Amino acid sequence: MTNPTIYILGAGNIGKYVAHALATHVPSVPVTLIFRKRDSYHKFIAGGRKLTRWVDDQTKDSRSGFGAEWIGRYKKLDCSTHIGNLIVATKGQQTLDPVGFLAPRLDRNSTVLLLQNGMGIQEELNSQILAFQSPKNRPSYWAGICSAGISGHPDPSQPLCPFTFQMAGKGPLKIGPLSESEQIDESHPLCQSLLEASPTLQTKVLDHQQIKLAQMRKLVMNAVINPLTALHRCRNGALRNLERFRALPDEPVTALAAEYRPSFLVAEIGPVVRAALNLPSGDPKLDQAWSDLALLRDVLRLADDTTENRSSMLQDVEAGRHTEIDYILGWIIKKARELGLKCPRGTQNLYHYIKYRKWENGEVLRPTGSKI
Repeated sequence: MTNPTIYILGAGNIGKYVAHALATHVPSVPVTLIFRKRDSYHKFIAGGRKLTRWVDDQTKDSRSGFGAEWIGRYKKLDCSTHIGNLIVATKGQQTLDPVGFLAPRLDRNSTVLLLQNGMGIQEELNSQILAFQSPKNRPSYWAGICSAGISGHPDPSQPLCPFTFQMAGKGPLKIGPLSESEQIDESHPLCQSLLEASPTLQTKVLDHQQIKLAQMRKLVMNAVINPLTALHRCRNGALRNLERFRALPDEPVTALAAEYRPSFLVAEIGPVVRAALNLPSGDPKLDQAWSDLALLRDVLRLADDTTENRSSMLQDVEAGRHTEIDYILGWIIKKARELGLKCPRGTQNLYHYIKYRKWENGEVLRPTGSKI
């Protein structure tokens, strides 16, 4: 008998948001959170397996009854309960090892929804996980793009509780197959549950080409906003000033700010993205939609809409953690080489700067932007 449980790997903001929505709108479907860290797992158990959404400063909506697993418990096991539906809500750099540990519980009858930023994660899983190297044994992969704004929200009664969140902005959850030969059947248990949770998630089911275009659009947004905010140590909203005045608010114009600004990155990234998409020639609407100008407008609009946000890459750099740069700028650089394009030099240098915390000439990373 097929296990009806929906497993969610990663209890960050996206994972909490989706789990809470499923528990709210589809309470008959079991949801289990899979934790990478033992202390988070034990805190979740001690807190009553509860997730809380703060509607406003006085009103909260709590859901409980979730299953919970710690990935470490399965490191030495060959197999355990079969996983039919897995939502991966970890960052790209936190995906390979835990999915590898779960691989004995996944097979060709499983569906894995990659609800993450960046590109290339599916290829990494297939090449690095022995069980997935044969197409006959691989799960079906779906891509997911969450456009909602979600942030943590401390609980006054439990200030250290990490299992609360609040909505900073609404937006749809788009899902679609990563395989050209696959279509998502809306009667599929995972798809059906996500659709039933649409009052919160605003789920939209796309075909392969549509989800590919949506992924690429999101990639451009992340490839500009995340590295630049990490480089300049600024909030998203400061990028508008960086583009317009070649400087950050209350900061002098510098060579660094003048060069590494949104339009500079878009001009380097745009040709690679368009070549990777292999868009049909002679379509004025597509040409306009994927022009550098249109991409830049989308980047600046998103930065304005999330003006007070501190990007996840900025937070990772400040905390000394690994970032998602390999799956964002790293993927773009790799794709340029695969397509025989000139590797965008500024993008490559910025990639090196974020990944290794220093420029290619050896100069170390140091704060450069406004203090926040």
